[in-house]
Amino acid sequence: MAVVPLDEMETTVDNSWWNPMGMRSSRSYKITFKDSQIPMKNLLGKPGNYYEQPAFSGGAVRFAAIQLGGAERLFDETRKYLQNLGRIDDAYQQMRLAQMAVAVASGNHWLASAAEKMDGYLAVPTVENSGKLLAHVNMMRTAIESIGTEVISLCQKSVGARGLNKPFHFERMIRDLSTYLRQPAPDASLADVGKYVLENKIPANDLWEMAIKNKQ
Repeated sequence: MAVVPLDEMETTVDNSWWNPMGMRSSRSYKITFKDSQIPMKNLLGKPGNYYEQPAFSGGAVRFAAIQLGGAERLFDETRKYLQNLGRIDDAYQQMRLAQMAVAVASGNHWLASAAEKMDGYLAVPTVENSGKLLAHVNMMRTAIESIGTEVISLCQKSVGARGLNKPFHFERMIRDLSTYLRQPAPDASLADVGKYVLENKIPANDLWEMAIKNKQ
């Protein structure tokens, strides 16, 4: 990675390619550098530093928190929509909102657990604890992706075709969250969890517990 002095370089910027289904207010550009040289002082770290574990994959905690925030917003807006329509006594709507509540609450438990595991690794940064942290983070991101998908489906069923039309903004929120749920390598992340589990003989209740150094 490097800090690029753009004011000293000749570049071509292309913003025409970025036309996502959701997150349309976001921006992403392709920049072509022409005959550019980056001085050594502008380099950040050494080659390969960016991909060092567990910091690289552990960063999934950040985007998972944003994903869950989007799911929580859908939950809040769906509830408000039904309250305004006077549908709070509908048994099927009660069931859907209960399912959404279970989903977002479980997502918060996943995030809290991942934060706890990260603190444990930072306190005792061993190879063993790194493996536990990575496996747990990969489970967390998998679970929260499923939670986001479930909340989207339940929201759509709850508000129906009427709620997916303007002036309501469910359609936009669903597009935004659907886009942001698509993070890199979901299948590989889940497979890594399975690999970790199969390579260990630790009982299930201890499988994710961080190893703590004995106090002197």
